[in-house]
Amino acid sequence: MNRVMLMFIPGLLAAGCAQSPAPEPFPQGVADAWVEHYAAHDAAGVAALYTEDAQLLPPDMEIVNGRAAIQEFVARTNPPGAPAFEIATVETLVLGNFAHRQGSFRIKGADGAANESGKFIELWKKVDGRWLIHRDIWNSNTPAPPVTDARSDEPS
Repeated sequence: MNRVMLMFIPGLLAAGCAQSPAPEPFPQGVADAWVEHYAAHDAAGVAALYTEDAQLLPPDMEIVNGRAAIQEFVARTNPPGAPAFEIATVETLVLGNFAHRQGSFRIKGADGAANESGKFIELWKKVDGRWLIHRDIWNSNTPAPPVTDARSDEPS
């Protein structure tokens, strides 16, 4: 009897694996659309790629809550003439109705050389069949200025 059961186990395992759906790919087209809208200084187009209750977590600033506030933030921080940048994706992962993307960025000066670099993480959410950015955090690789001892100016 045990021998018969051992013969069926590989078949059951294979059948279970064969029915697993292929993982959904990361929505790269939406990520590319974000870059296109941002490069065109289209704040409304950028904001439309976020969920209604999305949050931006920019460095050294308060959280930006909601699509309307995100549009205002992008319009204020990315006006026409703002520096160009490049994004590189390091990792993506899709888990059901959520996706994760980690990457790096380089901000370019007028001469095209990178004058700042950093990293980001995004949490994406599928809403009504459409992939949108739900949380977005980034920060610079530029070292923080050294901490000075405020007491050093005091007379001894």
